[in-house]
Amino acid sequence: MPVISVDWWKGNDRARRQELVGELTACVSRIAGCPEAAVTVIVRDVDPDHWGKGGLLADEPVPGPADEPAPTLAEERPSTYATVPPAPQDAGGQKP
Repeated sequence: MPVISVDWWKGNDRARRQELVGELTACVSRIAGCPEAAVTVIVRDVDPDHWGKGGLLADEPVPGPADEPAPTLAEERPSTYATVPPAPQDAGGQKP
């Protein structure tokens, strides 16, 4: 019974959470060889001021050139996320 925990920045909508849960469930089910109903995914929304990277909180300005406004780590995240392609299939189109 796999349990997956995901911590990500607060602000993702329900549709994004559903897509994440669905994709992770399908992937883990396939790799672990268990039914999807056995996979649990826990998603935690974290405020940027509770998330640190490189010694800075994500809502603090990131050091950069003095003549440009400094973005925060939270502002640097992409607004859209790449979709992971499905696992390659063998020539016969059957799963390994």
